[in-house]
Amino acid sequence: MGNISTVHDTFVRGLLADKQLAVDYFRSALPEHIADKLDFSTMEQLSETYVSAELEKTFSDVVHRCRRKDCAETVDISLLLEHKSSPDKYTPVQVGGYLFSGYQQQIKQGHEQLSPIIPVLLYHGRQKWEYWTLDRLFDELDQDLLGFIPKFDYVYHNLRDLSEATIRAVSNQFLVSALLVLKYAFDKQRLKVKLPEILSLGLAKGSEGQQAGLVIYGFELVDYTDKQIKEIFKGLPAEIKDTVMSTYDLLIEKGIERGRQEERAKIHAEKLEIAREMIKDGFSIQQIVKFTKLSIEEVEEKL
Repeated sequence: MGNISTVHDTFVRGLLADKQLAVDYFRSALPEHIADKLDFSTMEQLSETYVSAELEKTFSDVVHRCRRKDCAETVDISLLLEHKSSPDKYTPVQVGGYLFSGYQQQIKQGHEQLSPIIPVLLYHGRQKWEYWTLDRLFDELDQDLLGFIPKFDYVYHNLRDLSEATIRAVSNQFLVSALLVLKYAFDKQRLKVKLPEILSLGLAKGSEGQQAGLVIYGFELVDYTDKQIKEIFKGLPAEIKDTVMSTYDLLIEKGIERGRQEERAKIHAEKLEIAREMIKDGFSIQQIVKFTKLSIEEVEEKL
């Protein structure tokens, strides 16, 4: 997804693919007066995206829909995944583009009555980032001109500045662990110290797939020595120790296999380079194939 960090994006998408985790996340992220209006039992994840091609470089989105409690009207709750590591004061312009792109898609889909979109901007980058509205980008405009500036709000869920106590108050303990790993994702030294405790908090409450996803995400963010890994395993509660150890073993195997694939690709690239030079020197296809062990088709492609 453009410049968006695939590791973070994949992890959050995996979390919100589970309906209960999505419900509990939005309950915690939305303002209480908004959450109280929504019937979360009707929540469903939508397959479409509201992110335009231009916005793909900055945003990824996960779109859910649920009904309002007081009527049959639906509301789209959209999570914008923002993985910039530095503040961007022009984010309100991007959010506005996202909103209008979403409403345009609803019109194209034949909706006579548009469904409200509540954008939730999830931020967990390194630097402090203040909430900005669009009107703040225009310097000293009088009231008459401000009327021409689109006015909209978005929910700014800033994990970086959210206290641990607030996150730990979320009822879903697996979600607590996931949000804490996200909170410290760009503070590697702190995450390195806190990861065992974070896993102990709620890992056991997730499904096997969720547990594996959280362990892999956490260990991919930090570098432990073999000695540190052994110490971590010793201190883990018995109920999660086997899961963490087996998942870590899979992660090691994945890394070894990735290394093997990279080495094979490197050797193959070197053979292709040798073939190019042999072609320049006038060697026949049969001679090149015999020497490099490449296929005839691969050599002919270089002619």
